[in-house]
Amino acid sequence: MAISMMEAYMIELLKTHPYTFEQVKHYIENDELHLLTDTDDINPESLKILLNENAEEMEQAFAGNYEVKFVTINGLKNLLRMRFQITDDQYELLPEGNGLQSLQIDPITEQQIRGMLSSNWKVERNGKQITLFV
Repeated sequence: MAISMMEAYMIELLKTHPYTFEQVKHYIENDELHLLTDTDDINPESLKILLNENAEEMEQAFAGNYEVKFVTINGLKNLLRMRFQITDDQYELLPEGNGLQSLQIDPITEQQIRGMLSSNWKVERNGKQITLFV
């Protein structure tokens, strides 16, 4: 499922709470997201549209199976932090400013990152480190 950067942020924010997708779905359907989290960072209408378009795909996105339609460098850094707990001290910015280097992650996390990134991003492995760039 391809989603926007903001939708990815909202899904990752909702995943920080110990709720199942079914519980989150209930909150969205009943306009009760304010009971779940601070709605300043979440647009309930966007989530409702996403849910109504295809609940099964949204459930897959909630499980981490999504591709972000367009990823910026700052968006990538935020998603790495939110989804994988990868902080900015675990990589270096490329000198050109178009990517990240020296990121040491396991192959499973690498595959998840590859699946999440829009097609304009490249991922190269060099030994134990990967580089992500546009």
